[in-house]
Amino acid sequence: MRQTVLTAIVLGLGLAGHPAGERPTTLAVRVEAIMARPEFRHAIFGVEFLSLDTNTPIYAHNADTFFVPGSTTKLVTMGSALQILGADYRFHTRVYRTGDLGADGTLHGDLVLVASGDPNLSGRIQPGDTLAFENVDHTYGGADSHGLDGDPLGVLRELAGLVAARGVKRVDGHVIVDASLYSEGLRDGGTGFVISPIMVNDNAVDVIVKPAAEEGRPAMLAISPQTSYVRFVNRTVTGKAGTSQEVRVSSDVAAGDGSRTVT
Repeated sequence: MRQTVLTAIVLGLGLAGHPAGERPTTLAVRVEAIMARPEFRHAIFGVEFLSLDTNTPIYAHNADTFFVPGSTTKLVTMGSALQILGADYRFHTRVYRTGDLGADGTLHGDLVLVASGDPNLSGRIQPGDTLAFENVDHTYGGADSHGLDGDPLGVLRELAGLVAARGVKRVDGHVIVDASLYSEGLRDGGTGFVISPIMVNDNAVDVIVKPAAEEGRPAMLAISPQTSYVRFVNRTVTGKAGTSQEVRVSSDVAAGDGSRTVT
């Protein structure tokens, strides 16, 4: 049994038939060379390219055939975001206070974090304005998933440091997250994830499972980030060295006390 991270998106790109309309030879050759690759011999392709100037097809192949789109629908979302927001758009998560700040650093009121929809309040943030990437990361939630390096709460700690730098040492009130920017999305049927105005650690709590030193003993669980939001009950058993791993977390229908069971 080896270390496992529990936290998929199946990319089904079905793209076969006859082109519709006139098509530039160079584009047709390039596209058809891709479709003719040996690894795609069992694939069915459907694709259409439109001119941005005339909005007319310049190449089409099975354009009127229905497919299960899968993760290709993300292209529509991302294309719309780039068009509306622009490639240089930055999310701004701001923190406000509702009361006066005393000379001793005590805030006589509430501290309010206003969620901006930033999807990267996580350990993905890397130096140089880049994002960490794992091909099968914790959002897939399987036994072969990989966690992200770095502190999942690093961005929030940075925000807290900025608040402290403004002289706030103690809050004589509440720390509030204003998530009213938009309604929380529906739970994704494949991954179980929810899109919300505030996304800490990709809206995931990672359960890292490590085998015990002895066979038959409970495996060791590490929770990241540590939170009182959910409690995990360890019912795992360490198997023989070299055996396959079978780790499961109870479904989203939690126990009455809000706990999840790991087996």
